[in-house]
Amino acid sequence: MSPGPRAVFGIPAYEHAEHLPEALESLLSQQRRDFAIVVADDSASSEPGEIVARYARRDPRIVYRRNAQRLGMAANWRAAFELAREQFPEMEFFAWGSDHDVWHPRWLGDLVDALDADPQAVVAYPHSFRIDGDGRVLRAPWSFDTRDAGTPAERLARAVEGMSAGNMVYGLYRADALARAGVFRSVLAPDRLLLTELAVHGRFVQVPDVLWYRRYAKKVSNERQRATLFAGDPPAHTRLPWWMTHAAVFAWHVGVRGSAAPAVGRREAAALALRHAGLSARRAARSRRARIVKGLRRRRGR
Repeated sequence: MSPGPRAVFGIPAYEHAEHLPEALESLLSQQRRDFAIVVADDSASSEPGEIVARYARRDPRIVYRRNAQRLGMAANWRAAFELAREQFPEMEFFAWGSDHDVWHPRWLGDLVDALDADPQAVVAYPHSFRIDGDGRVLRAPWSFDTRDAGTPAERLARAVEGMSAGNMVYGLYRADALARAGVFRSVLAPDRLLLTELAVHGRFVQVPDVLWYRRYAKKVSNERQRATLFAGDPPAHTRLPWWMTHAAVFAWHVGVRGSAAPAVGRREAAALALRHAGLSARRAARSRRARIVKGLRRRRGR
């Protein structure tokens, strides 16, 4: 019997069929071949499923499942990971795909090499371009790395202060570390909370080549997140500032439940929970001040 794939891409699909063929083509064109693709389809229409079915008939590495009812983005991201673990329980690496972005053929191979080279790294990601619907570059690459951060406290501080969560969440994860960090929780900015928790578990590594092209998305707002992350009425806690919810969830899972054990002991975990709350509050305050200043400057310029 041949071994299962080392890596699995999980695509949480939802209605967007325009760029789905290009996304699938780029994933299937990876130079490293020991991977599979699972698709958790949250769409009401049949078009995304029909597109995936065409590719699945040609490539047995694709697994498709349509949700019986709409889950919402947060639950469907979890469903993609759970489907991957169900179908390929021995997978070592996992990455979320999308129905609209583009992956360089070296993406998987280079990121697997980066994780293999650093056993303490829990996620790897490349430089990337932001592109529009026609593939034109909108934004230059960003940089963030914690490979030289020696302690969980230092990694946590760097993550809260400087990470690009919306980009990094599409990296390649060690599947076991991703599971311990909670996968994708039902909060606002779940990508940010996931990566904050994951920073306690190990290092973040960036490959210094442009290997991913992120299609431009609409501006993120709390209102839009409440409408897309949840299938029904959003939970009451989403009316609180995101950093308060994140601090509470982080404190519970890392500080109380000890989800980062055995790498982090109970006493250190409690200290990290307090540190996270303070860092998040300060960052939120700075962001709010920056928005106010930007608004005042805009008014003066009129």
